[in-house]
Amino acid sequence: MKNRLIGLAATVMFATLALVACTTSTEQGTVGVERKQFLMVSSAQMDKAAATQYQKLIQTEGPKGNVNHDPTQTERARGIAKRLIPQTAVFRKDALDWKWEVNVLTSPEVNAWCMPGGKIAVYTGLIEKLQVTDDELAAVMGHEISHALREHGRERASLQMAAGVGAGLGGARANM
Repeated sequence: MKNRLIGLAATVMFATLALVACTTSTEQGTVGVERKQFLMVSSAQMDKAAATQYQKLIQTEGPKGNVNHDPTQTERARGIAKRLIPQTAVFRKDALDWKWEVNVLTSPEVNAWCMPGGKIAVYTGLIEKLQVTDDELAAVMGHEISHALREHGRERASLQMAAGVGAGLGGARANM
């Protein structure tokens, strides 16, 4: 009986937490889409964690010569970002206040990404292997920025946290 009550209490607590955490993070903007997201992790926590992780990456790769090795590529990526960033207010007015950073990482990988809070990396493989135009690079960077604007990383972290809590509750129940 005691185990059932504990299990029921944990289930009710988890369900309540899930309902409270489910919020919309972005404005409808010009696309007119409202999407509910499960967000247990705060924006401030995500932004701080992303900034820390980004700085560690830059500090690790910088001495190896893998950060902004080609000033022309770096200037190009930053110039494109400078034109994209003002457009972010359509989706999130607070994005204009993010501490945006753009760096080009030397890597053969054809990739780019944007972390929460506006931490952007473009890989040289994307620029060099595909010989992308500014418009194409802007499309890729804009796509990556949209993930940060729509808080996909925060949502993923929240789901992982919930799974961990659920697994912990299940384990606790099993041990009783």
